[in-house]
Amino acid sequence: MWLVLLAALSAFVHAESDGVYVQAGFQYSRITQDSATSEISTQVVQKKIDLAKVFPETGWHAPGARDVPFKSPPWSGSNNPQHNRFTALGDIEKWNGKSDIDAAIVQYEESEQLLIPAWVSYTIESAQAATPSAPSSVVGNLLDQLGGYVKFTMDKYKKDKFDQVPQLVADYAPFEATSQQVAKSLGISKLSWDLEGSATISTLQAQMSILENAANTLTKTLFNTLISAPNGNLVVPNPTQRSNIGSSIRYTVSRVSALSQAAQKVLKEYYQAYRTEFWNSIETIPSTMQHRYTSANLYGFNMQVGYKQFFGRNERWGLRYYGGLGYSRGKGAKQTYDISNVVYGVGVDGLCNFFESEDHNTTSGLFLGLMLTGSSWIINSAMLQTALSACKSNSACKLQMGRSYFQLPLTFGFRTNVGEHNGFEIGTHIPLLSMPRYYATTSTDYGTMGIFKTAIGFKRNVSMYFN
Repeated sequence: MWLVLLAALSAFVHAESDGVYVQAGFQYSRITQDSATSEISTQVVQKKIDLAKVFPETGWHAPGARDVPFKSPPWSGSNNPQHNRFTALGDIEKWNGKSDIDAAIVQYEESEQLLIPAWVSYTIESAQAATPSAPSSVVGNLLDQLGGYVKFTMDKYKKDKFDQVPQLVADYAPFEATSQQVAKSLGISKLSWDLEGSATISTLQAQMSILENAANTLTKTLFNTLISAPNGNLVVPNPTQRSNIGSSIRYTVSRVSALSQAAQKVLKEYYQAYRTEFWNSIETIPSTMQHRYTSANLYGFNMQVGYKQFFGRNERWGLRYYGGLGYSRGKGAKQTYDISNVVYGVGVDGLCNFFESEDHNTTSGLFLGLMLTGSSWIINSAMLQTALSACKSNSACKLQMGRSYFQLPLTFGFRTNVGEHNGFEIGTHIPLLSMPRYYATTSTDYGTMGIFKTAIGFKRNVSMYFN
């Protein structure tokens, strides 16, 4: 309907004169104030514990494989997994690389599967019996013995001159590296683990699991070295070295594995019973901020100075180029302080006149365009100034000010010219960009808690003027 009317009227429209124009008038603005504050959250985290204090040791000695009792049939007397494993390893140590060794291998593997769980259980029973009223010392004794046998494993490696056998060097290198890494993770400097370190309970449990895997891997690689004989030639042919490898499997590396498993089990039970000893409630400051938005009304004036020109046979289409200035003032949140906003910039509007009176004295039309403006804010708030002054005097606080920023308002409205030098228009500015920066931001460093931020910013949502 409007398009038909505009088309009908356009045939009778004549030119509006080109030239410089000046206009001024009343302005109303609706603004949003964004008050943002960092959140403070409470997190429950595991705390590091002093291993020697929390888990004191009392001089207990871990049982060996020979100490594990097998009293019930069918595993009784000499017919038990420990004895069968010992016998099988002895046969493998004496192997010449040519005879059939499969029966001994099967016997060893089956006995190992039965022995280790029983060994772990008996180790725990022995540690608990040594300190029945001190469960923390059960853990401490297991950790102490575990560290000792880790060191003993590496001492035996050097004593038995395994470092002169390339295959054995390759077998032991991962275990030594893992042991040192475990000690480092627990804050322990020595391979023997004097428990002067500290760690969270989760770290301690994880490192015990890593050490168990390393011990199991070393046991398997040492065993594979004993049974390796490509083309009938033993990888390790020296009888003394073969006997020493078997001894390491029986008495040191396997015990590290058993102690690691036992330590994991008692740690889990102790943690479940005394969970509160290992947790701290701490306050942290996430990076996210809570925003509170309030609105306010500002009132002031608006003015433009520019040049307009028209095109075409009827000269009803045109452009205008101008500079603009607007000032508004009002009250902030809860009417407690003054806010002033100054907007300045340049713009380009497209013009369309759809009406001209018969005497050519009056024209009416629409306009649509864009402006590039700067927006500056003046805040007269005693509370805000106090907060900013406090930040400036605090070395841990950093202050960032952003009193001005660029904006890109969409401009449109209705205009009328009356006579050669008079006219009026009603226009609307709608900023297209979000708030690019805050008026003021304080960032206070609270160390491990994080950085606490507060910010306040302003944006003009819409502005209407009558010039």
